[in-house]
Amino acid sequence: MSLTIGQTIKKLRKERNFTQEELAEQLNITAQAVSKWENETGMPDISQIVPIASVFGISADVLFGTYGVNDDDEVQKIIENAYRLTGDTVESKKRVYDELQNGLRRYPNNIILLVNSLERGIALSYPENGPEHYDEIHGEEIYQECIRQANLIISYAKNAGDVLRAHMIMVLLHSAYGEIEKAWEHANKFPGRPDFTIHNMCGYISHAEKNYSAEAYHLQNDFSYHLTAIFDDVILLGEAYRRMRKYDEALKMFFSVFSFMELVFGDEKVMPPVQNTDSGDVYALIAKTYIEMGDAENALSWLKKMVDYDIDIRSQFKDDMYVETPLLRDVKYNFYSKLEDNKKRLSSKLNRTEFDCLKNNDRFTSLLNRANDMDD
Repeated sequence: MSLTIGQTIKKLRKERNFTQEELAEQLNITAQAVSKWENETGMPDISQIVPIASVFGISADVLFGTYGVNDDDEVQKIIENAYRLTGDTVESKKRVYDELQNGLRRYPNNIILLVNSLERGIALSYPENGPEHYDEIHGEEIYQECIRQANLIISYAKNAGDVLRAHMIMVLLHSAYGEIEKAWEHANKFPGRPDFTIHNMCGYISHAEKNYSAEAYHLQNDFSYHLTAIFDDVILLGEAYRRMRKYDEALKMFFSVFSFMELVFGDEKVMPPVQNTDSGDVYALIAKTYIEMGDAENALSWLKKMVDYDIDIRSQFKDDMYVETPLLRDVKYNFYSKLEDNKKRLSSKLNRTEFDCLKNNDRFTSLLNRANDMDD
């Protein structure tokens, strides 16, 4: 059943954490007028419809009874049309985001649209994403909109994964923008144990059903996600030690990634590129650590290993290559899919500012040339 205009205004106001007085101030009217609308003892004048819609960031038709109505086909079309605009530049990624915002003006509480918008929002507003993703001009504005959208997802999403992802994005963004207390509020919503996952739960059910092949499948899926998290944690721990100038401890952490890779993937024909995580490529992080230690020779040796690996795996990679290890065999998790745009990524890693001190070194120039000569 559609909401009345007054009910819609009240719902939108509360979702945006406005008081009646704050909404009235933005509309240049009295709080008593807002109260009358919400209590349905009065109606907005037709001239006020567009300003009200503008304050809430919605289309005017939402105020006339479409609020809360989800047209799944139309929403899916909005998402598909938005992603057709995607490209390599920040500007093209912003166009995708803007198209999703247009969809949300028509369907302001659609969880699917909100989840997609939030994912695009963090890509554009998180400074540590780097210049290929971060929108320096609109980043802070998008961050503020991400807060609103995350709160809606947390309040209305039925999928626990969507809720926790919204909390996670708020931890990252609030931390990046110096809102540490708010970041802690979201962080404290997470469980202390890492095994509260859908695959872990499905594994228990499959075990009870004596469907052991399904149990193995779900446990392998669970392991694949834990594995990614472990690598990321170890790398972040190494980076924490590096920033504390505890270089020996940092190197131990980084080296342990390769030991763990060998333990898990020792039977593979080609070691998958799991050392190249969102936190950085371990080869490059080791080189960076050696540079801070004043050891350019070891830094160059590890950069050479990085280039050798990327070129070698590019030459052997096939689209149908999946891991064979028993820990992941049934999952068909395509770790190798991370090799898209490998040439561009390798050049980007070598051209990071921390390696500027090596640019006059012949060995480093040779590595750059090898990266640039890699087959597209």
